[in-house]
Order: sequence, then structure tokens, then C-alpha cells
Amino acid sequence: MMNKTLTLADEILNDQNTWLAMKILMFGITPAISIFGVVGNVLSIVVLVKHGMSKCSNILLVTLAFCDIIFLISFNSVPKIIYEAVWNREYVGYSKSACEALFVLFTFFTALDYSIGLMSLMLPMFITAERLVVIFFPFHSSRILTPKKTWVTIIGVAVYWLSLCVYISFWQDFECAFDPIRNTSLGLIKRSIYFINNRSSIAIFQEVFLYACIYTPPIFTLIGCIAIFIQIQITSIKRKKMTSSVRSTSRTTKTLLAVCAVYLVTATLLAIPMYISEEYASYSLTDDNPTNIGRLFYQLMNTVSCINSSCNFIIYVGVNKQFRGTLIKLLQVCCERLQPRPDLLTKTFSKSKIV
Repeated sequence: MMNKTLTLADEILNDQNTWLAMKILMFGITPAISIFGVVGNVLSIVVLVKHGMSKCSNILLVTLAFCDIIFLISFNSVPKIIYEAVWNREYVGYSKSACEALFVLFTFFTALDYSIGLMSLMLPMFITAERLVVIFFPFHSSRILTPKKTWVTIIGVAVYWLSLCVYISFWQDFECAFDPIRNTSLGLIKRSIYFINNRSSIAIFQEVFLYACIYTPPIFTLIGCIAIFIQIQITSIKRKKMTSSVRSTSRTTKTLLAVCAVYLVTATLLAIPMYISEEYASYSLTDDNPTNIGRLFYQLMNTVSCINSSCNFIIYVGVNKQFRGTLIKLLQVCCERLQPRPDLLTKTFSKSKIV
């Protein structure tokens, strides 16, 4: 029965059908989501900066939006798409210099893709930690949390992930040669000698890598969000007097909880490959020969990541009234500046008539 099921899956996901599905995802759905996400995150940064960067929560949200922009651009970079759009992971038909340039750009954008993308997956954990301090230590939060400490933490996390991804770049090497069978030049990205000689240490590194980005941040965020929600409910039941500052904190907390909730859904979906057979899905950095199901699942997970990096703007508009109001005002100002001034048109018409 198991063999029959696998055979049916292989028939449905043959090379032709898999390639068609991947083209729809890579060249249609994912880029469309990413364009919307870049525009939305730019607007989010403009509005949040307008509100001021003295609040640690705003600094974290601006950083999250910036990371999402870099991730969406790097993920959809041309060298990366060209490389992943072929079955054998190669550059076909380009000159040697063009292949080498594509490899350098591929390495650069892949490092940004992974490092900044993984950083954006860690930021909800820091957002949750910031809210925990504000909710449970309201009288000491301004001393514990400062803009300077927040920026130092963000820069430290960025350096950490960039360093790891630069190290990972040493796992691969590039070779450009002429393929007599296809009568064309061929650029191949293959495993480096360093990777081959250090497989055991790299396997340990991958485990640490997964715990740092896939396991620990979602668990911490989930527990923190539950604690924050319970504390908010207790505060509401006690019916304490609410000042304007408390209401502002409550509005900010709801927005941040909504962002973390979406992140938790995304993190759950991204963790699926860790619990199912590698035949169907794998996020291993050393997986060289994925099946058709694995290829398609990989692209679906990439689409989920792009959705996660593109939807925060919708959350801000839907949940935060202050954000929505500032955005409307900014759009109105832009529309007014784009509209022609009647007095200017009158002067222009009068001058043309005199001439």
C-alpha cells in the first residue's frame, strides 16, 4: 500500500508538473507578494519613524520592516532565481566571466537572504521580551529598556547572523567548464574541499543553527505571548484606572502581539520539514539531491516566508488606529503635492495668452 501511494505521488509530481508548479511560484506568486511586501514595509518605516524612535518597540518594528525589505529583495535576486530555476543547480550557456560574476552575486545575495531572513525570524522574540518587561515591570521598564541598548542588541544579532552565513559560504566552491555533450559552457556550484573534510563538525553546526533560529525563538515567543495575554486579562478584571499612557501601551501591545501571532503561524509551518521524512521536504543546508516533492515543498516554504515578511503592514493598518491615521495623513499630503495648483495653472495660462 505504501509503494502504491509513493508511485501515485511520483506520477502526479513528475518533472513536468513539478517544474510548472515551481515556475508559477518562483516567477508569479512569490514576486507579486514580495513587491507588495517591499512597498508595505517602506510605508511602515515612514510611519513608524514619523511616530518617533525614542520607543524601543518602534525601533524593533522599524528594524523588522528593514530586515523584511532586504530579505524580499535578496530572495528574488536574479542570480539566485537563475540558479534555482534549473534542475541541476548550474549556470548554463554563459561565458566564464559571466558565470563567475553570477556566482559572486549569488553568494552575496544568499548570505543576505539567510542572515537577514533569520534575523527577522528572531526579532519577534526580542519584541516579546520588550513587552514582557513593559507589562511586568512598568515602573522600571524605562531604565531597563533604552534605545541605546536596543540598537546595540540589534547590531549584535545582525553581526552574529552575517558571520554565520559568511562561514557557510565556505562550504561551496565554483567551477566553470565546457560541456561537450550539450556543447555549451557550464557553471557549477559544488561542495568545497573544506565541506567534504569537515562533515561531522558541520553536522553539529547545523543542529546549533536549527535550535537558534527554528526551535528557540518560537517557543520563547509563544510562552511570552501567553504570559502577556494572561497579565492583560488580570489587569482588565481588576478594573484599574487607565491613564492615556496605559492606553497607548495597551494599543502598542495588541499590535505587537498580532505581529508575534502571525510569526508563530509562520514558524510552525517552517518547522514542518524538521518532523517529516527528507523524501518529502528538507531544509538541510547539505541536501544536494532533493526529490520533486522536496523541491516543491521548499518553494512553498519560501512563499510562506515571503508572506510573513509582507503581512506586517496589513497588521499595523488593521490593528493600530494611530498608525492608520498617520498613514492616511501622509497619503493625503502626497496626493495634494501631486495635484496641480489652480493658481499656478491660472498664471501659466495668462502668460501663454499674453505671448
